[in-house]
Order: sequence, then structure tokens, then C-alpha cells
Amino acid sequence: MNATCRRILPLSGAGLALLLALLACTVYIGGPEPPGPEITPVGNAQSIEKTWSDAVSLSADKTVVVVFSEAQLTAYLQQKLEANPDNSFHSAQVFLRDGRVQIYGILSAGDVSASAILRLRPEVTDQGKINFALEQAQVGPLNLPPGLLSAVSDGLTEVFTGQVGSIATGFLIQEVLVGDGQIAIRGILL
Repeated sequence: MNATCRRILPLSGAGLALLLALLACTVYIGGPEPPGPEITPVGNAQSIEKTWSDAVSLSADKTVVVVFSEAQLTAYLQQKLEANPDNSFHSAQVFLRDGRVQIYGILSAGDVSASAILRLRPEVTDQGKINFALEQAQVGPLNLPPGLLSAVSDGLTEVFTGQVGSIATGFLIQEVLVGDGQIAIRGILL
């Protein structure tokens, strides 16, 4: 074997190995940054249920106040997302700041992934329930139509109004305050 072949063969092998490694990897296309430091999830669906039932049992004069932390809601949302094997949104984090609920995570489709953020504004309906108005949905460098990530906002709405929320515990919501890493909900027993 001549000297030229001895130099080209290792370079060709290294180039082929690099190409195969690139083809096997997921491509990350970037996107929004998280709105705060990473949140360590705390609790589960049962702790959310207990928070609701404790608030009802401790209510005075039919007024109920429930407070959830970012860590509790992050744990609950991650569990709901993990329960669906077809889910492509993972590493969810719930941030409660400045009157908004922000959900940050990674969206994957095939070999492409991007960071994503949903910005939701909680509203109290005339029926005494919470509705989350989707103000912005961004995946990677693109702002997307709200319907694309509705499963995440639906999961969050269920925390407050579904089987474990205010409907299950029998009270009408009157006020929702979001800030400093917490969401506080005030209502009255039916």
C-alpha cells in the first residue's frame, strides 16, 4: 500500500463515522429560553387532589383558597404528558410569573427537536371555572397557532377544573392570582 492510500483510508473511515453519527442524532433547531431556572417537580396527582380537598375542609364561611406552586404543577403536568405514549412534548416546566402561566419544554418530531413555550392568561368564566387563554405559542424560532399545543393547556385546565379540581370539590372560582412562583385560587362552596 502506498503512502497516499495509508493517509486517505483513515480519513475516509473517520469521515464515514462522523457522517453516520450525524445521521443517527436528533437535530435541535433552537427556540425560546426558559423563563426562569429549572423547576424540580414535587408531588403527584394525589397531592394535587389532597390540596383541593384540604382547602375545602379547612374553609371558613364557605370561602375556599387554594395555592399551588410551580413545582406541584410541573410534577402534575409531567405525569400527565408521560401517561400518553404518543406525546411529543417532554421536559415540561410550569412557570407562574407576572399574572401568566408559562409552560416551557421540548417538542420532538422525528429526528428534529426544538424548545417551546406557551404563555397562558388565566380567566374566571361566568360559570365559576378557570379558562386559560393562550396568548402565545412558540416552537423553535416560530410562533405557532394556539391549537397546535392544546393538549398541554388542556392538561393544565384539568388541574383546576377537571376531576381533581374545583368541580370535583364543589366550589365556584371567583378569583385567580398568579405571581412569584405560585397560583392562588379563591372561590366559594356551593
